[in-house]
Amino acid sequence: MNINYSRLSALIFLLFFIVYSYLASEIRVFAFDENADFNARTFPTFISYLGIFVSFLTLVLSKNEHEKLGHYEWLKVIVLFVLVFTYGIIIKSIGFFLSTNLFLMVAYYYLGVRSPKVIILSSIPVVAGLQFLLHELLDVYIRDPFLQAIGVIS
Repeated sequence: MNINYSRLSALIFLLFFIVYSYLASEIRVFAFDENADFNARTFPTFISYLGIFVSFLTLVLSKNEHEKLGHYEWLKVIVLFVLVFTYGIIIKSIGFFLSTNLFLMVAYYYLGVRSPKVIILSSIPVVAGLQFLLHELLDVYIRDPFLQAIGVIS
């Protein structure tokens, strides 16, 4: 098995998801939630197992032997990393709804989507649906100053 960039990145992700799996198992759960079908540990554990599975498959099944480092668009990777980092910083101050919509719209535009109609219709309804799902159906409270100010949530 030769080492190439696909396998190297798969190995890094495999190690990341193994550590994430360990950290997900350390999440504290209330005593009455321990045997529930869905608790605070369920989704992170699922994500870690899925990540381990996909990383392992990529590591084993990768066949591209002659990849060049210049083949990748590193500037896009760095800009999207900065965008995600910025999203993580601003989500508490301006709230989930605005920050997530802003993140998606800027990311879509940066990745080449230029139609305002497509950008708006692929971000606002998705975020609104996710906000409704979390807040109303799953009773997960996400602090959102914007939605509080306009009276959507209390």
